[in-house]
Amino acid sequence: MTECTESMAQLQLKFDFGLKKKLTGSFDGGLISSDGGLGLVRLADEQLKLTESAAIYIGEKRRPDLVKHSLRDLLRQRIYAIASGYEDANDADNLRFDPMHKLCSSRLLSDADLASQPTISRLENSVNETELKFLQDLLVLTYLRKHKKPLRKLVLDLDTTCDPVHGYQQLSFYNGFYGKFCYIPMFVFDENGFPLAALLRPGNADVGGDAARCLRNILTILRREWPDTEIEFRADAAFCRREVYQVCEEFGVKYFIGLKTNHALRCLAKPLVAAAEKEFEAIYGKSARLDKSAWRRTQERMRFSSKEKGRMQEIFEQQKLVRKVGELAWRGRGYTEDMRVICRADYSEEGPELRFIITNHKGGNPRWMYENKYCRRGQCENWIKELKMIDCDRLSCQEFNANQFRLLQHVFAYVLLNGLRGRLSKKEQSISIDQFILKFIKIGVLVRESVRRVSLHWTSSYPRQQSFAALVASFA
Repeated sequence: MTECTESMAQLQLKFDFGLKKKLTGSFDGGLISSDGGLGLVRLADEQLKLTESAAIYIGEKRRPDLVKHSLRDLLRQRIYAIASGYEDANDADNLRFDPMHKLCSSRLLSDADLASQPTISRLENSVNETELKFLQDLLVLTYLRKHKKPLRKLVLDLDTTCDPVHGYQQLSFYNGFYGKFCYIPMFVFDENGFPLAALLRPGNADVGGDAARCLRNILTILRREWPDTEIEFRADAAFCRREVYQVCEEFGVKYFIGLKTNHALRCLAKPLVAAAEKEFEAIYGKSARLDKSAWRRTQERMRFSSKEKGRMQEIFEQQKLVRKVGELAWRGRGYTEDMRVICRADYSEEGPELRFIITNHKGGNPRWMYENKYCRRGQCENWIKELKMIDCDRLSCQEFNANQFRLLQHVFAYVLLNGLRGRLSKKEQSISIDQFILKFIKIGVLVRESVRRVSLHWTSSYPRQQSFAALVASFA
């Protein structure tokens, strides 16, 4: 390795850019890292004690006389690499020499290098189911530690996604809904994007089958520490299960869950649909609903239109629609009491469209509850998309438990990055996670070590110097 480095340092590269002076280059610039903002991740980790706590929950299974890298250092190395945009364990073979990654893992430049890929892979394959359960609980405990006092109100959103696999990973099955071999992980977020659960599930798992168990684990910890906090739970119709209602009732949680349409609900909603149809015909005329061929011609013409003639935003602005939101009393099979159901009836040129929401919330306007309570549940899908920006779906280990552990490591990295983003000014908080990495982590830095100190010299042309300094000062 030394001979290769020396030979590359002596190599002269020539470029012809049409300048008045000769342009050459060589690999002799010193210890320069492209991850100059990684120290921010370490500061966030120190405040939450995330990797330190995770190392406690994982048992040491190695011979003490052969251990060169502690569990805490291995977790830091892996999670910080993910937070820098390196999703694969193979990246450790190159990052082990990176000066910023060594410093953030509490090693001087003159100390031994970080762990290699085989060591990281052995760690990922050594974690068992009991330790994984503790790490799941760590997400909730970290959330409690993040808030120094109980919240007045907490909103939980639950959803699943598809993580495709490209091999024969354990418990990866073909899923007919997604049309591919995959895993079906389940996530629970708060309304600000903090993940409280990241449960990996087999590809053939029932979509809502583990919702009650996952929710119970979270609420047990939350209610023990925050008994008086008002908690709301939102989910779509896939999680409309009796056991989910029971868990919410047991822990005093208000729920807003989508309800699958059935014949009984459609019959109960007929008066609401009739009122929407009557208002639609009064506003747009009866012919607007009957002439389906004219409606199709209008749609096709607008889709082929140029910008001057109208684009998709004009289609929605000109859409003929009447919305009615009402309340129903419905009793499902096996229930002893009527349950409150919010019905949304949209009437357009295509006819009626119904959506049902079941809730145990008392009082409140049905339209307000639908639009301001249930519909905001869709933000959970955006949090999942942000998780995928740091490649949380790179689950290429052979064993299922190893892939669950890898998913949790990506979630831990997301927790640190999301916490850092929340410290930015309101104007800057709208950036996505991958943009945060690009703008605040990927900074060129020259690292120098002397007898008394280690100094970092960031590039002078970095355009966000004030924002970066403010982030560092926020941890003081």
